[in-house]
Amino acid sequence: MQGRGKYATIVPPIGRKKSCAPTGKERKSGMTDETRTQAETGERPGGEAETQTENKTEAKALPPLPPKKTKESFLPPGGPGARAFYVARTLLLLALSAFLVALSSYCLIAPNDFAVGGVTGIAIILERASDGKIPQSVSIFCVNFPLIAVSFFLVKKKFALLTLTNVVLQSVFLTLMERLGMPRLEFDEKIFAALAGGIGIGSAIAVALKLGGSTGGMDVVAVIVQKKFAANSIAWMLFFLNCLVIASSFFVYRVPGDASASVLPLIMAACEQFVESKANDTITNGFHSAIEFRIITDKPEEMSLAIISRLGRGVTSLPATGMYTKETHAMLVCVIHRRQITAFRRVIKEVDPDSFAVMSNVSQVLGLGFFSGDN
Repeated sequence: MQGRGKYATIVPPIGRKKSCAPTGKERKSGMTDETRTQAETGERPGGEAETQTENKTEAKALPPLPPKKTKESFLPPGGPGARAFYVARTLLLLALSAFLVALSSYCLIAPNDFAVGGVTGIAIILERASDGKIPQSVSIFCVNFPLIAVSFFLVKKKFALLTLTNVVLQSVFLTLMERLGMPRLEFDEKIFAALAGGIGIGSAIAVALKLGGSTGGMDVVAVIVQKKFAANSIAWMLFFLNCLVIASSFFVYRVPGDASASVLPLIMAACEQFVESKANDTITNGFHSAIEFRIITDKPEEMSLAIISRLGRGVTSLPATGMYTKETHAMLVCVIHRRQITAFRRVIKEVDPDSFAVMSNVSQVLGLGFFSGDN
């Protein structure tokens, strides 16, 4: 105590600290100033500072994404060996395409008394009209060569070169079949010849188109005209030209006094053309088709990571709102190969069984990881 009287003041003893004993209010709440500060800052009694947000982040931490794929990732390895392999593979597939055309026209279609559209049909008609004096090997080369020469200047040189190689190989195979006396199959039911011939020629066209060329004939005409006209015009023009060739075969195969026998070659030709187009489309779509998945999920990060790391496919996320519940979700869009469908379904079931997925066919895909526009 300092001073005397009513103005005396009380001074706390020197060296004594303020009492840390909890007040009545603190006893009632069970929280002191120290514990209140720890609760506000997230500091634990042991001196560790860790917020709830950090805890949640660590609990949901996802593994890193695989390296991003670039255009170079899908290119074949360079070097002389790779180049030689590419040339050998191309020549082998060209030979297969040419052999299928020669085999179908010489052994299946011509001996069963009907023709087909295109230059192959013209060659068959000329052989029949000349009693074999104009073999198919000569007609196919002579009719195709001017078309290929024009395409060399108007279309890509690669297309013209591959088509020329295919046509030359067709002539070589036809010549060998003629010289070696390869048996020509005659069926009592002509429809079998039409089916087999359509599958053979349709497959040959698909392989040639996959390589960037063609089997010659009307395919060359289509590519040339495509530079000037719309796609619909080309389709109708090719249809008209093929019908014209098939119709002209009526005068070669007609049987006087027998209308049914005269019309039968036209029916078989139409069947062959239908099967040929279906075989071509099926094989071509096998090369270029894909599957598109649209997935509505509440686990977009986990789902995307599983698709990217396990299937090697890119994923695009879009916001989606349910119009009944008004809840916001994520919609993932992904395009995959058909062979990946089973693995993709497995990923969906494992990551988010409650998700909603829609699968649809895609006729063709152009882009990184799939196909280029030149194929």
